[in-house]
Amino acid sequence: MYAELALGVASDPELLDLASHARPHQPQPNMLFATVQYLLLGGIEHPLAEHYPILSGQERPPAPAFPPFREFCLEQRERLVELLETRRTQTNVVRRCTCLLPAFALVHRQARAPLALIDLGASAGLNLNFDRYSYRYRQDGHDVLRWGSGRATIELEADLRGPGALPSLPPAIPVASRDGVDLDPVDLANPDQRLWLRALIWPEHLERHEQLLEAAAELAASPVRLHPGDAAEVLPGLLAAVPAGSAPLVFSTIALYQFPRESRRRVAETLAEASLARPVWQVALEGADPELTLTRYEDGSGEIERLARASPHGWWIEWRA
Repeated sequence: MYAELALGVASDPELLDLASHARPHQPQPNMLFATVQYLLLGGIEHPLAEHYPILSGQERPPAPAFPPFREFCLEQRERLVELLETRRTQTNVVRRCTCLLPAFALVHRQARAPLALIDLGASAGLNLNFDRYSYRYRQDGHDVLRWGSGRATIELEADLRGPGALPSLPPAIPVASRDGVDLDPVDLANPDQRLWLRALIWPEHLERHEQLLEAAAELAASPVRLHPGDAAEVLPGLLAAVPAGSAPLVFSTIALYQFPRESRRRVAETLAEASLARPVWQVALEGADPELTLTRYEDGSGEIERLARASPHGWWIEWRA
């Protein structure tokens, strides 16, 4: 549906002007669609809601969605402008943990120590609880690998593509600490912030809505530490506080595009400097055509390894390391 709406907005001057109110470095299509869904999820009644399976509970009607979408945007323009000017994309896609897990296993194998996790652009911090979910990897329609406790309430699934095989996964990956950094961390105990996080999910992805709520319940039972602020400024202190005998592991998932170039440079410099005292690892699932990379920093320099191509939402992995 968003593909249809984007095509309509692209040739509509009034809606283009509306989308332009998004903050700098924020993707205008994502923001416009999220603010509309936020108002609908919040209870505004409109025929447009029939096109949102998460709201209607049914398949989308055959009629085009753009006419009611345009009508809704013009009717709610003032409220949408306020949201566009004050909110930012903070999607927390739990399924991306299917990409993080094998990379974290490699770090644990290299370090032979518990992981000290630091998530840059953590949103609500759900991916810091990666080891509290169960996993199923499939290839050609068949299960090829399972991982995690049978008691986990959340099962994440991904398809494996290509000839490459995932690295072997240990029975458990110990974690020493869990810290996340975000300019404005999402508190899922706050109903409005939880609603905004849901609004960022595409309306046909019913499973993602369910996983978000389930992961929120897991987070309430197993909380993590979230730190507000610029990652480039907060990271040095977090690295300095990493528990002794653990492996510092900094990671991000489709978040660095929102970092100014100077912030990304400072993050890399911080990791290199911290590695003068002990090895530091960085795992990143980033890019328009997402690539999973692992960088080991040691003695002031880093060596990057390209592990895999992957779906931006963790639906599939093409391992090539």
